[in-house]
Amino acid sequence: MTIPGLVIALVAFAVLDRAGLWANRRFRLPWRRDETGRPVSAIAVGELDAFFNGTHRHQQEQRRSSLMLRDEESDGAPPRTRIDLDAGTAIVRPPPDPA
Repeated sequence: MTIPGLVIALVAFAVLDRAGLWANRRFRLPWRRDETGRPVSAIAVGELDAFFNGTHRHQQEQRRSSLMLRDEESDGAPPRTRIDLDAGTAIVRPPPDPA
Protein backbone atom coordinates (compact mmCIF):
# COMPACT_ATOMS: atom_id res chain seq x y z
CA MET A 1 0.00 0.00 0.00
CA THR A 2 1.34 3.41 -0.86
CA ILE A 3 1.51 6.36 1.54
CA PRO A 4 -1.38 8.26 -0.12
CA GLY A 5 -3.47 5.07 -0.01
CA LEU A 6 -2.72 4.69 3.69
CA VAL A 7 -3.71 8.29 4.38
CA ILE A 8 -6.96 7.88 2.45
CA ALA A 9 -7.72 4.66 4.34
CA LEU A 10 -7.06 6.39 7.67
CA VAL A 11 -9.34 9.30 6.76
CA ALA A 12 -12.07 6.86 5.74
CA PHE A 13 -11.60 4.97 9.00
CA ALA A 14 -11.82 8.23 10.96
CA VAL A 15 -15.09 9.12 9.21
CA LEU A 16 -16.52 5.67 9.98
CA ASP A 17 -15.38 5.93 13.60
CA ARG A 18 -17.02 9.34 14.06
CA ALA A 19 -20.24 8.08 12.41
CA GLY A 20 -20.22 5.14 14.82
CA LEU A 21 -19.79 7.47 17.80
CA TRP A 22 -22.69 9.60 16.57
CA ALA A 23 -24.90 6.53 16.08
CA ASN A 24 -23.96 5.23 19.54
CA ARG A 25 -24.92 8.54 21.16
CA ARG A 26 -28.22 8.64 19.29
CA PHE A 27 -29.34 5.00 19.35
CA ARG A 28 -27.18 3.37 22.08
CA LEU A 29 -25.80 0.55 19.98
CA PRO A 30 -25.14 -2.53 22.15
CA TRP A 31 -21.87 -3.48 20.43
CA ARG A 32 -20.25 -0.05 20.92
CA ARG A 33 -18.64 0.74 24.24
CA ASP A 34 -18.93 4.09 25.99
CA GLU A 35 -16.84 7.08 24.97
CA THR A 36 -13.82 6.77 27.24
CA GLY A 37 -10.32 7.78 26.20
CA ARG A 38 -9.20 8.79 22.76
CA PRO A 39 -11.04 7.58 19.64
CA VAL A 40 -9.33 4.82 17.70
CA SER A 41 -9.01 7.06 14.66
CA ALA A 42 -7.05 9.64 16.69
CA ILE A 43 -4.61 6.95 17.77
CA ALA A 44 -4.15 5.77 14.17
CA VAL A 45 -3.51 9.31 12.90
CA GLY A 46 -1.06 9.86 15.78
CA GLU A 47 0.88 6.76 14.77
CA LEU A 48 1.02 7.97 11.16
CA ASP A 49 2.31 11.33 12.36
CA ALA A 50 4.92 9.57 14.51
CA PHE A 51 6.08 7.63 11.45
CA PHE A 52 6.92 10.85 9.60
CA ASN A 53 7.97 12.98 12.58
CA GLY A 54 10.54 11.34 14.86
CA THR A 55 10.09 13.74 17.77
CA HIS A 56 6.39 12.88 17.95
CA ARG A 57 7.35 9.26 18.64
CA HIS A 58 9.41 10.44 21.62
CA GLN A 59 6.44 12.46 22.92
CA GLN A 60 4.15 9.43 22.67
CA GLU A 61 6.61 7.22 24.56
CA GLN A 62 7.01 9.88 27.27
CA ARG A 63 3.22 10.16 27.63
CA ARG A 64 2.86 6.38 27.94
CA SER A 65 5.57 6.12 30.59
CA SER A 66 4.20 9.05 32.61
CA LEU A 67 0.76 7.43 32.67
CA MET A 68 2.26 4.31 34.23
CA LEU A 69 4.18 6.15 36.97
CA ARG A 70 2.52 6.78 40.29
CA ASP A 71 2.76 10.18 41.97
CA GLU A 72 3.49 10.03 45.68
CA GLU A 73 2.92 12.95 48.01
CA SER A 74 6.44 12.75 49.42
CA ASP A 75 8.21 12.52 46.03
CA GLY A 76 10.86 15.17 45.54
CA ALA A 77 10.82 16.36 49.14
CA PRO A 78 13.50 15.54 51.68
CA PRO A 79 12.20 13.32 54.47
CA ARG A 80 13.02 15.90 57.13
CA THR A 81 10.47 18.50 55.96
CA ARG A 82 6.72 18.56 56.25
CA ILE A 83 4.52 21.26 54.72
CA ASP A 84 0.88 21.62 55.74
CA LEU A 85 -0.79 23.94 53.22
CA ASP A 86 -4.16 23.89 54.96
CA ALA A 87 -2.75 25.10 58.28
CA GLY A 88 -0.10 27.32 56.66
CA THR A 89 2.79 25.74 58.55
CA ALA A 90 6.09 24.25 57.47
CA ILE A 91 8.30 22.08 59.68
CA VAL A 92 11.96 21.83 58.73
CA ARG A 93 14.28 19.72 60.90
CA PRO A 94 18.03 20.18 60.64
CA PRO A 95 19.99 17.27 59.22
CA PRO A 96 21.55 14.94 61.80
CA ASP A 97 25.18 15.53 62.76
CA PRO A 98 27.54 13.06 61.07
CA ALA A 99 29.68 12.81 64.25
